[in-house]
Formats: sequence, structure tokens, C-alpha cells
Amino acid sequence: MNPLTPRQQVASGESKHSPSSSPCHSSEDRPQAPEVVIYRVGSTGCTNVERYDEIRYLGKAQRYKQQVMANAYKRLMGQLAGKRVLDVGCGTGRGFADFATQAAFTVGVDASPDMLSAAARKVDGRSQVGLAIALAQSLPFATSSFDVVVALNFLHLFSLETQRQMVSEMKRVTRPGGILIIELDNALHGGFIGPYKRWFGDERGSLPHEIRYIVGDNCRILRFYGAVAPVIWRLFCRFPVLFTRLEKLEYYPPFNRLAHRIYCKIIPD
Repeated sequence: MNPLTPRQQVASGESKHSPSSSPCHSSEDRPQAPEVVIYRVGSTGCTNVERYDEIRYLGKAQRYKQQVMANAYKRLMGQLAGKRVLDVGCGTGRGFADFATQAAFTVGVDASPDMLSAAARKVDGRSQVGLAIALAQSLPFATSSFDVVVALNFLHLFSLETQRQMVSEMKRVTRPGGILIIELDNALHGGFIGPYKRWFGDERGSLPHEIRYIVGDNCRILRFYGAVAPVIWRLFCRFPVLFTRLEKLEYYPPFNRLAHRIYCKIIPD
């Protein structure tokens, strides 16, 4: 089965189910527009595609943080040889390009054409890869198309209901016996730091019952890893060889419940 055969046409960051502009439809009759976070060249802050990799990945501290996170999700993903992998919300393609070096076939999807252009440059000349413009809540692939589906560092940008819709779609395109890995911000990180940021700051994070809601039904959470020690990771990054190993304690209770990031390994039923 070809995973690039569209089940539903999606283009330019809008689904075919976007609200109609016809004056014959009242606001009550129109379906709600899907949530979209716009990343483009020339935008500001982290949404500026030109500076995204520089902001996220450059510098000793950021390299350390990204390595700790990659150690966690790669361990959950396991060996990719011979597998078909889907990276949902692939962004500028850092994970997508890495997975493509191992997997039999790798696909990245994102709602931003500019993000996909950056991702394409990272796999230039490589075969057995594909990129598609799509919303995570409306993936243009047939059911059971992929062995491994992964969603890194973007679900927290959306409402709980949209996150649940996105994860439902990811489960749909994961084949029986395949795995889904999702990354979430932890609302309880550091014991009190996360709750303080949730109620008084601009970082929401997810509470345990919200994670269960996002994951939804008809599946099992096989593993629940944490990654990145709150605040003190900025000190740990000065000694990366030592502390990238020490931070693997966050894969296990109770430390996995206190880490900044959460990775769930999900097995769809």
C-alpha cells in the first residue's frame, strides 16, 4: 500500500473541510476552522523558518537538550531498518532527515510549505523519502500505512481537543503491530515549576489526565519516558558526557513524572 496515496487532499495549510465562504451559510452551520500554527520565512521569533534551526539547535545548551531528548525518543522507536516511518509535524526536517538514514522509507508532513522546503534540503539527493503538506488532524494517507509514526515538539501548541484529533489520525495510519511516539510538555515538571508556569506563565504543559485524554481509546501506552531535568539542564550541559547518561534515569519512575518533556510509546489496538 502506497502511503503517499491521498485519502484526503490537503494543501497550503488548509483542509478541504475549511469553512465555506458562501453567504448562504450562517456561522452556526459552518464547520469550525482547523487549528493551524503558521511558520514561514520572514516571520518573527521561533515561527521564522529562516532562524528556526539556529534558535532551536545551535549553542552548547541547546545541543545538550536536543541530545537528551533524542536519546529518549530514539530508544522508544527502536531499530528503523526495513520500516516505513512517518514524521508528523516534521518542521525543518532535523528528525526526518535522521530517520531517513535508517528507515526503508521515510515521509515527513507539515502544514508549512517553508518548513518542508527546509526539510527537503536536508535530504537532497536521497531516495526513499517523501514530503507532504498536510494538517496533523487530517493526514492524507491510507489506514495502516506506516510501521512507526512519530510526533515531536509540536502537540503542545494546540488545544486538548485538537491534540486528541491529531493523535487519533496518527493511530489510524499506524499499521497493526506498529508504534506511535508522541512528545508532550509535562505540566508537573520539577514538582512545582511546571504548575507555576501553567497557572502564572505562558507554558501550559499537560497534566496526567489530559495526557490520557489526548492519547484516546483503542490503544495502550507501552512506555512513558521523561527527558530534560527542569532548570538544572542548563548546568548539566557543561558536562554533557556525564549528564546525558545520568538523565536516562528520567525514563523510570518517579523521575519520568518530573522531567520537562514526556514521550509516550503507544501501541494502537
